[in-house]
Amino acid sequence: MRRLFALLLVLVLLPAAALAADYCECPDAQTHAERQESLERILRDYDTMGASIALIRDGRIIDTFQYGRANRADNIPVDSETYFRLASISKMITAVGVLQLVEQGVLSLDADLGDYYPFPIRNPYFPDTPITLRHLMSHTSSLSDGYHYDMAIKGEITRLEFVFDGNYTDMNYQRWEPGTRVSYSNFGGGMLGALIEQTTGYLIDEYMTFSVFAPLGVAGGYHTPCLPPGAKLARLYNVESTGMTLDPATLTDCDMDADGQTSYTHSAGGLTMTAEGVAKVLIAIAGDGSSYGVQLLQPQTVAQMRTVQNNIGSVHCNAERGLNLNIITDALVEGRTLYGHQGKAYGTISAAYCDPTDQTGVVMLTNGCDDSTFNSVARIARALITQAYEYLE
Repeated sequence: MRRLFALLLVLVLLPAAALAADYCECPDAQTHAERQESLERILRDYDTMGASIALIRDGRIIDTFQYGRANRADNIPVDSETYFRLASISKMITAVGVLQLVEQGVLSLDADLGDYYPFPIRNPYFPDTPITLRHLMSHTSSLSDGYHYDMAIKGEITRLEFVFDGNYTDMNYQRWEPGTRVSYSNFGGGMLGALIEQTTGYLIDEYMTFSVFAPLGVAGGYHTPCLPPGAKLARLYNVESTGMTLDPATLTDCDMDADGQTSYTHSAGGLTMTAEGVAKVLIAIAGDGSSYGVQLLQPQTVAQMRTVQNNIGSVHCNAERGLNLNIITDALVEGRTLYGHQGKAYGTISAAYCDPTDQTGVVMLTNGCDDSTFNSVARIARALITQAYEYLE
């Protein structure tokens, strides 16, 4: 299966290389250099190791920027083909694949998740209330990033059925009824990948490649072996009191069986893509579901994705949310409501936001920033996105 999948990726990426010159409508050299200089000042202010940025206007990529190093030890610079770990932007992109299955009738936003598994997925404190896909995608499921999710990240638990084992089930839930409150859940985001595998029989990388990435001529991987051969990975760095230090928590190989049981953490934050690849997915979310002539989602599905789902009491949530989509008014760019997601993990700080009113957007991916200040993700995202939108006005 791995050899066939690697061949599929090679075949997919051949036309992508040929089209590379067509999808970026880059400005003249002087304009680009001036933009690069101002963005680099912000990146230096946050002690950024490396970064890749893409700007979108009128539903097309109009400029890209690269900065710093993908690998400090080997002095490898970031370029347009550098793959970055996306952290929680993974949830937004995985949602596109999930919503395709909703359009096909394979999944339902409001069905009991237990309908898709041979074991129940119910909050033991509210056993009569189903937990649904809509709950997962709006962070209202009551699933908690607790003991078992942490063990899964460490590789100490590998199958979803063990997470929902009756002996420990209560450790995985908040003590409020699903659908009544909001609490950000990586566990819930990770369940999306498990559902894809459970209902399609494909490894999440396979499914997302043929349903989302390949049609756009881009690549992405939740597991390192599923990236294109020779893919240039940005190593991840954390900032500590001694400065930049390599964090060992880079992407690793793992179980490659598509059984709906073992990929329940990867779709929460493990996807790796280039900035241009993320931008091409973001274009579909900003518009009518299409990007560069490819219809990823139907217009009504994208509209629902961008519709506020969680206008209820919040536990810890500083943004309205659509279906795996943050909805932020004025906080990033004054006078604009932006739709997208941001992420932070193991040194990665990333953000991808768009404004559907004029189909503009910004993607910023980094492999290490100064995250020592409170809400560092919002700080650097706000600085870069505000600056970028000065070029997009």
